[in-house]
Order: sequence, then C-alpha cells, then structure tokens
Amino acid sequence: MTRTTGQVVLEKQGAFVRVRRPSYWLFVGCLAFGLVRLGTTIGGEYEGIAGALWMALIVNGIIAVLFSWIIGKLDLFEKEPASVRAAALCWGGLAAVAFSIISNNAALRVIADVEGLDWARRWGPAIAGPLNEEWFKALGIVLLVLIVREHFHRPIDGLIYGAMVGVGFQVVENVTYAVNFALANPNNEWVGSIGVTVTRLLVAGPWSHPLYTAVAGLGISYFVTQRNKTWARRATVVAVAYVVAVCMHGLWNMPLPQGLNPGLGILATYAKGLLILGLFAVLYLAAAGIEFRWFLSTMKGQPEEVITVEEFQDMRSLRARRRARKRFARRYGKQGETLLRRLQNAQVSLGESLAREQRRGGDPEAAPDVVASKRAIAEARSQMEDLVPEPGGTESGKGDGKGKRRLFRR
Repeated sequence: MTRTTGQVVLEKQGAFVRVRRPSYWLFVGCLAFGLVRLGTTIGGEYEGIAGALWMALIVNGIIAVLFSWIIGKLDLFEKEPASVRAAALCWGGLAAVAFSIISNNAALRVIADVEGLDWARRWGPAIAGPLNEEWFKALGIVLLVLIVREHFHRPIDGLIYGAMVGVGFQVVENVTYAVNFALANPNNEWVGSIGVTVTRLLVAGPWSHPLYTAVAGLGISYFVTQRNKTWARRATVVAVAYVVAVCMHGLWNMPLPQGLNPGLGILATYAKGLLILGLFAVLYLAAAGIEFRWFLSTMKGQPEEVITVEEFQDMRSLRARRRARKRFARRYGKQGETLLRRLQNAQVSLGESLAREQRRGGDPEAAPDVVASKRAIAEARSQMEDLVPEPGGTESGKGDGKGKRRLFRR
C-alpha cells in the first residue's frame, strides 16, 4: 500500500542573499577579490600547464564533493542550508586562500630577514601558515554569523560551516601546489602535478584544514548560541577553540627532526595526523552530545505515537540509527528497513519544525510543517504495523522463532 504525504514549504529558509546587510557585501567583495587574485596568479601560466591544471581541478573537485558529503553526515539533526554551506566553501577557496597567500609571503620574508633563509624555509610554514590562515578562515565564519545569524542555533552549526570553509581552502591550496610543481618540473608538467596531488591527498587528506577550521567554528558558534552561559565562559571557549585550531595546524606543519630515519618519519607524520584527528573527534562528540540533548528537549512531551523511549536512544547517533535499521531489516526485510528510515527522517524533520516554531514564538503544534511531519510519522507507523516478519527472521538476527513483537504503540 502506498501513501503520499504533502510537503509544506513555508519560506526560503536556506537563502543566503541578504542585500540589506553590509556584511553580505563585504563577504561578496572578498570573494571577488579572491577570484581575481587567484585567476591572475594561475591564469598567467595556463598555456603551459593546461592539462595538469584541469587534472588537479577535477581530482580536487571530486575530493571536495566527497568531503562535503562526509561533513553533511556529521550534522545529526538539523541540516544546514546548501546555500550557506556553499558560501562557506567559496570563502575558504577564494577569499581565505588569496589573503593567506599575500600574508604568508610577507611573513616568510620577515622571518627570513630575522632568522635567515634556511630557518625560514624550515620553520616558516609552522609559524606563518597557522597564524595567518586560521585567522582568515575564522573571519569567514564570523561574517557568516553576521549575514545569516538565523542559521546558527547550536555549536555544531559552526563546526559544519567551519569544516566547509576548510574544504574550500584545502582543495584550492592543493590546486596551487599542483600548479607550482607542474611549473617546477622541467621535463613534464604532468609528473609534478600528479606527484604532489597524490602525496597531499594520501598524507594530509584526512586531517587537514577541514578539521582545524571546524574547531574554530565550533568555538565561534558556541559563543553566539549558548546565551544561557556566562559571557566569560563563552569568551573562554571561543578563545581556546581558536588556539587549539592554530596549534593543530602548527603541529601538522611542524618539521620533523633533521636526519630522522625515513620509516620513523612516516610513522611520526601519521602519528601527528592521528593526534589531530583524535582531538577533533573528542570535540565533535561533545558537540554531538549537545545536539542530542537539544533533540531530547525539543521533543519532550511528545506522545509515544510520535516517538518512543527506544527510538530516542536509536536517534543518538548515525551509527545507532543504522543499527536500529539493520535490526528491523533482519526481521522485516528491506521494506521494513526503508520504512524505519522514513520514520527516523520524519522524526528529525519534526524536531526541526518544532524548534523553528519555538524560535518564532508561535504555537508549534498548530504549525503546518509540524502537522505535516506528524502525519508522515503516523503514516510510516501505519505501514510498519502491516509488516509481516520474514520466515526465520528475528529482530536480533538469531532466529528465536518468537512471534512479532510490537515496538510501536498506537
């Protein structure tokens, strides 16, 4: 049996364009500057490295799509608007990169004058890179807050936008490296471009700019959204988060001891990366915990026809949701898994709708999108009640042969 649920669209909730806000035009102006600056830098060498440049653009474009998909999965409940995520990506890839190139070159010249050229080549990236690049990337998140404050509700929102800024920075930085190495190779531009692209993806890919800027964004969003905390605590969190982001970046750029065995060098490099990834994971889990508590608070008081205690626990993380769907699939097959996924999505949608209406100060239960979400939940439950267990199927997957167990109460 097939039932359809009407979709209620109340407003352009994902719109990024805010022409009446000066911060929007500052943002656009910075993007335009970055585009012109990078276009001038790369375009002047286009004729000699066209093939290598397009290869780098395609490969890193694929990486950008992959990273963006992964980052989207980190957002457990309230998905961020595509237009704002795209704006964050553009800031990282255009404005932040262009400003960083200018400031890094200036900083490296100063370091070389003070400490010598060799010292600057060795230690300059660990000093200039983190201090300049993290500042310009974080500035993009601050501008996003000024432009679309309504899309910053909890700390994880800043983490998502910060990670998108980092993805944009990472892929464009990869392209600039590919161009530089293509020009530096006297025999074949393809060799230099492919070599550095593969090396950067394998070595720095999993723990680079998206993680650093995600941490900084987490702190900024905490400061903006956690109004129930004291100003001093919020200021401390944003300052510590920014310092942690800079230190993560500095750790990665820090040179290894000279003369170190190559094998130990590889181990040390990946040890740094795993340390950065582990630190990010701890901070992400803290933000995810805040998200889950928000979901519990928002859905508090909803009857079991809407969400049960067991389902609350299954909504804690993406992994818990997958486990619940697999358990249900073992008993009711693919159709059961599909219906449970539909139920979970409708429950998430209901949480978003309730929160949106609460922010507006209206009556949540009377809002059209809340009504639509509850209707979708009811329809999913109705179809799930009609499911027949597959032969030998059990929810635990152990074939205990017991009758159908009612997980959902009407």
